[in-house]
Amino acid sequence: MLADHQRAAAARALFLLETRGGVLLADDVGLGKSYVAAEVMRALQGVDVDLIVPAALVAQWRETLRAFDVDAHIATHDGLATEPFVPQPRERLVVVDEAHAFRNPRTRRYAALAKRTIAARMLLVTATPVCNSAADLEALLRLLARDDLLADLGIPSIDCAFESRDAEALARIVGALVIRRDRSVLPDELRFGALERRVVVHDVLDAPQIDELRFPLVGEHALLRRFLRRRLESSEAALIESIRRQLRFYDRALACVAAGRALPKREYRRAFAHEEDRDAFQEVLFWDLFAAEGAADADAIRAESARLEALLALARASPCTKRQQLVELVRDEREPMLIFTGSAATARDLRDALQRARPCGLVTARERSRDAVLDAFRTGRLDLVVSTDMASEGLNLQRAGVVVHYDIPWNPVKLDQRNGRAHRIGQTRDRVRAIYFIPRNRETRIVATVARKNRVRRRAVDATPSSPIAPTLRPRLARTAAYFTLADAAERAGLVLPDSLARRHRAGLELLMEEMAHEFLDARRLADLVALVDAELCGARPRCDAPHERNA
Repeated sequence: MLADHQRAAAARALFLLETRGGVLLADDVGLGKSYVAAEVMRALQGVDVDLIVPAALVAQWRETLRAFDVDAHIATHDGLATEPFVPQPRERLVVVDEAHAFRNPRTRRYAALAKRTIAARMLLVTATPVCNSAADLEALLRLLARDDLLADLGIPSIDCAFESRDAEALARIVGALVIRRDRSVLPDELRFGALERRVVVHDVLDAPQIDELRFPLVGEHALLRRFLRRRLESSEAALIESIRRQLRFYDRALACVAAGRALPKREYRRAFAHEEDRDAFQEVLFWDLFAAEGAADADAIRAESARLEALLALARASPCTKRQQLVELVRDEREPMLIFTGSAATARDLRDALQRARPCGLVTARERSRDAVLDAFRTGRLDLVVSTDMASEGLNLQRAGVVVHYDIPWNPVKLDQRNGRAHRIGQTRDRVRAIYFIPRNRETRIVATVARKNRVRRRAVDATPSSPIAPTLRPRLARTAAYFTLADAAERAGLVLPDSLARRHRAGLELLMEEMAHEFLDARRLADLVALVDAELCGARPRCDAPHERNA
């Protein structure tokens, strides 16, 4: 089932799992990384395998595992934090698909994954390891590599290399731990056509009322205005939904003021938490607005509601010229199309408008029929699908000949992922068209932001080392904050820490050491920790069964 480039990637991954304990598979979108990961799992039969995937890809991954005759425990990204797990020093392999979702070390999901990978080998799979900055790549590598893992290559400290932004050292780190190829590795029979890009410039409704908003109870006005302009940039429907949410919130706020009580978080969640758009400012700014007694001014809230009502009337009266441009484009198009938007409200509005021209399916997190819609698209019973980024990752939708980016996301990774649904192995057309709707009004600075992030991504993962290996970095002190806090706890318990704990370990062990330092520490707990460290440093490595993979 594998092509030569996939077999080569699997062999390299197995070699790095054996020698380094971890690898980041970062081939370009559409080269078949899932098959490579499945082949790695197949070659390590007898090793416990945990597969961590987005919920939307569980069914597709089950099919892939059946095809490769692989038995693995499947957990979802969102379910990982609530699934109980106790690390054990035994042979285990953890495979994470769409691993860029774990690029933020401050999240619960990152901590849950880090702990799950203690004493295990790790295969991270993502075409886009850098989304915003080199810190994204650093966070992923900390999941699979201890700080001094590459000392034999002249990199005494991975942490120090990232902190100093030593380009030569970073290139060597990528070369040692990352498999990164573009589609030039494909054989002729698997090559897919070019990606032809086209820009559609659209006007954005002039809404000076946004500048008149005062956002009572919130101090940061510029960010909130920028958010509302982003919603309007997506569609009038998205702006209308945000205004309605704010009006509901202010209604509850006035009720709380009248009753002399604070607005509890559950009321906030009831008003806003079901919104699918993850960049909604309400998710981060409206948790504790009523923390200070007397902070709520009823007159100010009523005045703001009146301004929101005026903005709502303007949005409802809009001619929706951007939507009309898309309708005309779809009316003239005969190729199967995928239309992506960042807003669930926009997706629903477009589906309703486009169905008058052609049968149209809708894919959002709330739609129970999304799997049926995607199946109908794959099998030719449906030629037009409007989707949020729910369908932008991992899915095989190469029947599409046109990908429309109705909204430009803040994260350019999403553009790559969206195009990759059609621009991938199995695409038989000479070209796939990608159409980008770009706002004429640049108030949100979205184009400049995407361009800047793309430059950062290229520097971080596409650089190649140009000089001989040399230990150019000054090693950081081996002992970490986690070690010192654990040492304090050990001293109180009359225990002595072994030297193996003094180095900087992978993220999971560092978290475990920090947690243990704040608990009751006894000899048994310390022995368990040392056993996990020994497994990390010396053992618990999967064995390659295939001879050619040992010689990779």
